[in-house]
Amino acid sequence: MRNYLYAIIGLLIIMFASSCQEKVDFDLNIDENARLVVEGSITDQTKAHEVILTRTSSYYENQAAPKETGATVTIFDGTSYHSLTETSAGVYKTSPTYKGEVGKTYTLNITTKNGQNYSSNSKLESVAPIDSVLFYVDINDAKEESEGSLIFAHFGSEPKGVGNNYMWLVDINDTSFTEDIKDLAFVTDEFVDGNYIAGFEFQQIEFENLPTGDTLKVTVEMHSISRAYYDFSLAILLETQYNGGLFSGPPANIPSNISDGGLGFFRASAVSTAYLEIPN
Repeated sequence: MRNYLYAIIGLLIIMFASSCQEKVDFDLNIDENARLVVEGSITDQTKAHEVILTRTSSYYENQAAPKETGATVTIFDGTSYHSLTETSAGVYKTSPTYKGEVGKTYTLNITTKNGQNYSSNSKLESVAPIDSVLFYVDINDAKEESEGSLIFAHFGSEPKGVGNNYMWLVDINDTSFTEDIKDLAFVTDEFVDGNYIAGFEFQQIEFENLPTGDTLKVTVEMHSISRAYYDFSLAILLETQYNGGLFSGPPANIPSNISDGGLGFFRASAVSTAYLEIPN
């Protein structure tokens, strides 16, 4: 009798659950709902600054994101507008003589070929100078000298006043080692405000990834970044490199400074540069 009652109760639960099913459709960021993605920056260096425009696509799409072509892109510095030229599909560049100025706020304006308008603001803050960059070799196994890494450390004064944020870019023999955000070092000055930074390690490169040749010509750039860009970069890492473990939280949206539902980030930065040559 007890088993019979259990069977009836189970059948009722199944009937109730099946009767409550409801189809839910999500408006994914693909096809006609694809959103604009902006990756762009301007610095106080004289060069052709770049803004890349793409569209979101399916997570399972095994190809590059669609390029956003035919857009009108300008940068406003508070006084005048500068037009960017589309040099290749979805890639827009300033003239090679253009440069930003510390203290100015730059506004990126985008009008797509279908009439959608987007904008973004970023203030170009000053950057602390680099006194020097030290490198040293870390050998993993004394018996196998080909296994190890090259480590770079920063030396320089940090200005007084909390609120400065920095990141480092590394180029060796014209090859960038910081194109991927997981390879970037970025910090705030919350715990070092006004102090001398003596040996902050900002980059580690495995021997096997170093370019060939007798000499490694290294260019190190230290960029000022806003707290918003710091949070943007950290959020990407939290949703990619640092996610997926047993105690990871639910996925969250990445912050953006692009208006009207756009994704990505437009930043303005001042740059300090150091050069060194290393026998290979």
